Amino acid sequence: MHALAPETEYLCDLARAWASGIQGTVPPVASLDEDRFVRLLSGQPAMQTIVRYLDRSILPDAERPRLDRAVEISRRRTTMMLLELDRVLPALAENGCRPVVLKGAALALTVYDTPEDRWFVDLDLLVKPEETEAVYDVLDRLGYRFSEQPRAQRYYEKYHFHRILMSNQGVCIEVHWAVTMPRSVYRFDLDAMRSGASEVSLGAGTLLAPHAVDQILHGVLQSIPCGYSDLRRILDLHRLDAAIDDADLNDLCERAVQSNLSIGLWLQYRLRETILGHDMPDVVAQTCRPSPTVMRILEHLELTSGCLEKRAAYTHGYSQMLHWLCTPPGRRSRELRRYVLPTEEMRLQAELDSGRRMTPLAAAQLVIQRMIVTGRLAGHLARAAAF
Repeated sequence: MHALAPETEYLCDLARAWASGIQGTVPPVASLDEDRFVRLLSGQPAMQTIVRYLDRSILPDAERPRLDRAVEISRRRTTMMLLELDRVLPALAENGCRPVVLKGAALALTVYDTPEDRWFVDLDLLVKPEETEAVYDVLDRLGYRFSEQPRAQRYYEKYHFHRILMSNQGVCIEVHWAVTMPRSVYRFDLDAMRSGASEVSLGAGTLLAPHAVDQILHGVLQSIPCGYSDLRRILDLHRLDAAIDDADLNDLCERAVQSNLSIGLWLQYRLRETILGHDMPDVVAQTCRPSPTVMRILEHLELTSGCLEKRAAYTHGYSQMLHWLCTPPGRRSRELRRYVLPTEEMRLQAELDSGRRMTPLAAAQLVIQRMIVTGRLAGHLARAAAF
């Protein structure tokens, strides 16, 4: 692994302390820039999970109450979100719908020591496509409204896999009928997720949470488009991996191959290895290992620092490059065409991102920009492959 900046190294040390379950705090590394570290830690969605291991003596006096406040707000928000989930699920059940609860809420309740250790910003509910209208009606009665602009509705219904609703209190619910884009190179067995879901306590009732294997694969699906820039996904994997046995691991790898997620799964485990210091399971290494060329490229990209420093947030094209690398070799040219060639999907997504209609000139500029990005990425990949 390449040498990390002192601030990034200390963040890594905090994550390793969490994974090891040690008592006490972790002493800071030498040459630590306290202000830079505070900015790095504060920008981490995993902050409330690992902050307990921070040596507070490194914080400037003015930063200590600010950090305490930020952590307390984050933990209270998790509590508030779970209370709202406890209000929503019975109302849906009364109308014959029992969704599978995805992502943060399910993870907080199944694999973390206390739910408040896991930050999440919305509630994700997987329902059957034929149930969506009834679910929208129930949520409307509970005070939820669609959050997107009317012109974005076509994008979400035709090219996406969920719609977003907001309550007056600022709670966001994503109603999923799938977990992958309709034209995605990646697949997901929703029937297996539904049949493998189990009852988990919530308040006076229960919810349906996915099996750990499904949660791991879903975590990979989230990591790829985000450029593996969210430390939470690596912490989630660590806890989920501890909850599965050898038979589950074999099933995980088999399903990853079938879903075109094998390279993505290998990379998720590789980051757990470099950040948390826990070895990759042999079956993952043997079944999902990418080609030597892709291995060299990934090594050259210094993905450990990329994850901890959230490189995808400020490096244009970084997430797209990792997506291409995670795509099966025979499908990469297709994904390249999808990225560059103008389509209605591209236009609607660009309008959603910008918040305004796209003119023909803006559409042409977007295609040219993507062609330039593609050329730069191709050159970068070629240099990395020869490194």
